[in-house]
Amino acid sequence: MAAQDYYERLGIPRTADEKEIRKAYRNLARQYHPDVCKEPGAEERFKEINEAYATLSDPGKRAQYDRMGHETFTNASKGSYAGAGGFEGGFSSEFSGFGDIFDAFFGGGGRQGTRGPQRGADLLVRMQVSLEETVAGAEREVEIWHTESCSACDGTGSETKTVTTCPQCGGTGQVRQATQSLFGQFVRMSTCSRCGGRGRIPDQPCRTCGGAGTQRVRRTVKVRIPAGIEHGMRLRVEGYGEAGDYGAPSGDLYIEVHVRPHERFARIGDNLETVIEVSPAQAVLGSTVEVRTIDDRTVELKVPSGVQHNTALRIPGEGVKRRGRPGDMLVRVRIAVPRRLSDEEREHYERILELEGHARSHDEKKGGGILSDIADFLGGKKE
Repeated sequence: MAAQDYYERLGIPRTADEKEIRKAYRNLARQYHPDVCKEPGAEERFKEINEAYATLSDPGKRAQYDRMGHETFTNASKGSYAGAGGFEGGFSSEFSGFGDIFDAFFGGGGRQGTRGPQRGADLLVRMQVSLEETVAGAEREVEIWHTESCSACDGTGSETKTVTTCPQCGGTGQVRQATQSLFGQFVRMSTCSRCGGRGRIPDQPCRTCGGAGTQRVRRTVKVRIPAGIEHGMRLRVEGYGEAGDYGAPSGDLYIEVHVRPHERFARIGDNLETVIEVSPAQAVLGSTVEVRTIDDRTVELKVPSGVQHNTALRIPGEGVKRRGRPGDMLVRVRIAVPRRLSDEEREHYERILELEGHARSHDEKKGGGILSDIADFLGGKKE
């Protein structure tokens, strides 16, 4: 069984630097490349090595992986269609494709011979989600248009479900054209026009798909938004992209998550930040206030005496609900200075001013004074 942790897959410690990660990857890739290693399971091991390296070699993705943990980072739930289709595929976080590194390691003039069935193309859609959904996780549905194997001919493109090797390209899917010039002979390879690059042609074109072997259909895909996902991350639904050639797998569906701004909260890592306003008296003497959480519950927060403007108070466990320790809610305190006072309130503030030994200004009697100055000052500090 392959190790589940990306660090274990590459055989490196979690403190490994970029050079160690690259060295471990190169050694393992040379060892398990399918064209070099003929052991059972070598191809699957090679894919796992690529997957681990693609994440750990990118500082941003590695930080997300370390913060989210392997299971949350890679697995969300099973994707499924609403309606016919019969697809089965894992649903996982994915942030980059894994190319064939054979040429980079072993040099390359490319492979020759008969062209094999080609995997289907990937699809990318963008989904807007609320901050609440990223905090607690959610299940959503997304509608897509994509190609599937024709059900009438089982993807062969043939009414009789029989295909033959293309006589024009000999099954390679490409035709070779050589031209002579003053500098020598130039060879150009192009897609075979008769078989469309498939290398095979239907015995009798299917009446449903016209011989293409695929149909364009509209599907609804159920996806699971994992708690803790961040703006710009992509989720992958395996096998839900475009249909591949007959005998080849379909591509994958990538869902890029865009998080809508929230009117009360801002996300900072796994923490959520919000703002409350308190009066000068509450700030001076301390108070207990009620604060609404992201899921519309009410919790009590103790404001300590002498709290300063723009101080962030912490409510543990009310942030992003991820497996393990959840984030916190940061409550930033704004001191709201009243601009209008009753006669009684003015008398009290004037008494405080006298106790502090400050002189009153002439504008204070006109409704300005120290309170207006404080209000203007604090108002200027607000973002």
